[in-house]
Amino acid sequence: LQEDLNSVISWADLNNMALHQAKFEVMNYKLNHTSSLRELPLSADNYLYYLSDGRAIDPSQTVRDLGVRLSSDGSWSAQVSQAVSEARRVAGWTLSAFKSRSPHIMMTLYKSLVRPHVEYCCTLWSPTKIGDISRVEDIQRAFTRRIRGLREMTYWQRLQVLGLLSLQRRRERYTIILV
Repeated sequence: LQEDLNSVISWADLNNMALHQAKFEVMNYKLNHTSSLRELPLSADNYLYYLSDGRAIDPSQTVRDLGVRLSSDGSWSAQVSQAVSEARRVAGWTLSAFKSRSPHIMMTLYKSLVRPHVEYCCTLWSPTKIGDISRVEDIQRAFTRRIRGLREMTYWQRLQVLGLLSLQRRRERYTIILV
């Protein structure tokens, strides 16, 4: 891998391209946490990669690639946290910026501004932990509760009245269609 990194840096120099080497990241997947594997001489934990100026690239626990957070332990909790945080921020802004709570306006705002944050690349990072599934579903649950005339209904009744599917069901449908 070090030879590949060196050849990319050399190629960029030959073609007058500047690479921002401070942004280089390396992540080691650690699906097996037994200490005996880490003691082997070729273990990724024992090897550092170096930039052209001699600085080592420090390993990261999470890396963002194309807007999706990858975690070294193979879980998607970091991505779920990021998506939920961004969706909550946009939902809060939407609810404070628009006075109307009519179903048509609220659903248009939700579908165009909020939901894309929890559905971006969701077939890749679809949560499997119950806590993560619940955190993602809470976005839609909280937003639909704010719609005029639906506050006293259960979440499932609100979905039925609005003609929506749960976010979990939508991810399942995406997976079936795309995979």
